[in-house]
Formats: sequence, structure tokens, C-alpha cells
Amino acid sequence: MTVDLDTRLLRAFVAVAEELHFTRAAERLFIAQQALSSQIRQLERRVGVTLFERSTRRVALTDAGERLLPHARSILEALDTATAELEAARRAERVTLRVGMSGTAMVPLVGDTVRRFGERHPEVRLVLSNAGLSQPVAGLREGTVDVAFVRPPFLDDGISMVTILTEERYIAVHADHPLAGRDHVRPEDVVGEPWIWVEGADPRARAFWSLEEFRGGAPLRTGTQITSVEEAFGAVAAGVAVTCQGESAVRAVGAGFPQLRFLIVRAKPDHPDAWLTNRLISDFVPSDFVSKYVFNKQGFYVDYESYSQAWQSHVVDVLKTSYLKDKAAFRARLYGLSD
Repeated sequence: MTVDLDTRLLRAFVAVAEELHFTRAAERLFIAQQALSSQIRQLERRVGVTLFERSTRRVALTDAGERLLPHARSILEALDTATAELEAARRAERVTLRVGMSGTAMVPLVGDTVRRFGERHPEVRLVLSNAGLSQPVAGLREGTVDVAFVRPPFLDDGISMVTILTEERYIAVHADHPLAGRDHVRPEDVVGEPWIWVEGADPRARAFWSLEEFRGGAPLRTGTQITSVEEAFGAVAAGVAVTCQGESAVRAVGAGFPQLRFLIVRAKPDHPDAWLTNRLISDFVPSDFVSKYVFNKQGFYVDYESYSQAWQSHVVDVLKTSYLKDKAAFRARLYGLSD
């Protein structure tokens, strides 16, 4: 015999069976006691047996009620689990991933990775935001983005970062500049030049990009104020300043300024920062992944194509298995709040 059992009736039955008191069971279900009694009678009519022995003093399960109780609990538990999983899937379908990008971290690898993730997961709404040079954290500290591609150094208290790329610093000068014919420069060759200036810049970032450690305490000679890498190169093209940028920025933006020359910065070999490298950081990538793809200090990528594809695939997989599955857990792991 097939009996159509309404889950509402099963919940009423389990509540009374566990409380053995109609008033308490009704309060637990937030319904009137009269309505609860009606639901129990309706269930008993459907199954064709009495489920409770009732008197003015006590309520007790009958033998049939004892037999039904574990099955009713299992049915409701399975239904609740299925409903929770469907709700999780529904939330994942409309999840929004907020990706921040600082002005100096805009390299092709970043754009390619975001594009690839979007193609694989069209159900995820990607919200991209570009921060200016005065915002090197790209919104992470303020909580306006979930993950970000950023480039230290900057004041990074509370920010969890993993290095994914290390590259050279370059000085950009006009083609008519006396240093333009060189293939590299030393910090002492350029520290006395007029430099671009970013209003409100992070002090640690400003010191790094203006080669402060090589100025011997002399003040920075400012040329003109800018807000982006493009404006920085424009100022150099106008002959009013020089600028120091990462190799990826030179490759991505510098091609649009044929009148400029880009010179690798070299310090003396005994200087603790002789290579003057800079890191591009992403919250996505674990450190052991980076060890598989290293970079030449003298050049750019050892194997750009292999690195790019492997890294993009890794980022997409991390987001798929971690972020989309449980956003809260992903952020907790990312920022060291749990194992």
C-alpha cells in the first residue's frame, strides 16, 4: 500500500513523539495546539493506525508510533540535507567574485587568467576594479574586493600575500636623455633626476619605486604629479620626469611610447638588493606552485607560455574548488584564520 505522507504531518508527528506533550510540540512548531492535534489525527487516518496513546495525564507512542519514528526522522533529515544542497547550489550560481587590480599589477597574465576563469565559469559574476597608484592594496584592506593582484612593497598589515612573479625594475627616460644609449643604469645615475609623484602614495611603495635607499637621505626631486602608469610614461615622454616601473608594466604599456627608452636598474654586486627585483602578488597561489616556474634575473619569464597556462589553470582550479564551494572557508584559509 502506498501512502502519500505530507512532510508537514511528519514534522508534527516527530515533534509530538520527541516532546510527548502537545502544548510543547505546538510551541516548537509555532502553531496552535488545536492545529497540531488535527495534523496528528490526519496522519493517523492516512497510515490507518493509532500513533499515540492520549490521556489527560500523559502522551505516549504506540507500538506503531515507535516503528514509524526512526523512519520519519530519516525522511526529514534526508529532505533537509537535499534542500540545503540545493540552496548551496543556488547560491553558487549567483556568486559574485570581486577581483581587484592595483595600477602597477596590470600585466597580461592577470587579464588572461581572469578571462579564462570567466569562460570556464559563466555562472560566476566577475566584478573587476582597477585601483590607482595611490591604492596599492587594491581594496583588500577595505574589504571591497575578495581577491586582488597587487604589487608590494607597501604597508601590508593584515594582508596575506604569496609571490607569483619576480621581475626587474626599469628606469624610463626619453630617447634624447644622456642615459638613453645604455643598456642599464645604476641607482646613483638617476636619483638626482626629477621623478614622477603620486599624491597620497603609500610611503613604502614610494620609497621603493623612487630608489630612496640610494639617495643618501637627500629629498626626492619631484617632476610632475601622475595617477597611472600611462601618465607616468607620458610625463617621461614630455621630458619633465623619469620613472621606475616593473618589467611587466614596461612590456604592457611601454610599447605605446616609442620615444622612450627603458633601462634595467643595476646596483653594485655587494648591495643587499643588488638585483632590485619586485614582486607581483596574488592571493590565489600557494608558494610551492611558484617553485615549478622560476624567472631569470637577467630576463623575463624562463618559459612564459608554460608558466602562463599552468598558472591560469591553477588559479581557476583554486577558485572552483575553494571559493565557489565555500566562500567563507576560502577567505578564512586565505587570510590565515583557520587551517
